[in-house]
Amino acid sequence: MQQRRYTLLVVDDEQQMRSTLESYFSKRNFLVQTAQDGEEAWQKVQAQEFDVAIVDIRMPRLDGIELAQRIRKDGYDTSIIIITGHGDRDEAIKALNIGVDRWVDKSSLDMGELHEIAVQLAEGVSLDQVKRILSVLPKSLKDMDRD
Repeated sequence: MQQRRYTLLVVDDEQQMRSTLESYFSKRNFLVQTAQDGEEAWQKVQAQEFDVAIVDIRMPRLDGIELAQRIRKDGYDTSIIIITGHGDRDEAIKALNIGVDRWVDKSSLDMGELHEIAVQLAEGVSLDQVKRILSVLPKSLKDMDRD
């Protein structure tokens, strides 16, 4: 059985970071596109559906938070991972409150962990979440029978 290829948008104003992420994820069965800033990324999101976007927080023209706000406001179903070397706690809270799925610090970036996060988000529901849902189903069904 062939594994599904997830679509990934990498958005970072640093060419080296874009290239590194594009190369890494392309070798791991992702279809990767890149953008050098939030405006370019926004155009790509409007033109194509992406499973996941890895977005730098500080970029020219349109930063990562503003891009995430647009994606959520317009109802796109792209999971968003914010990566930053500059972020502080307030920015992280703001990002999570607008619907960013994960926040990753560039200084402690582990590519294997980032890959695992991207796959989980692309799949939509993690195995742990499915197990938790299934563990409460019998109880929920019993409660429904009593009504």
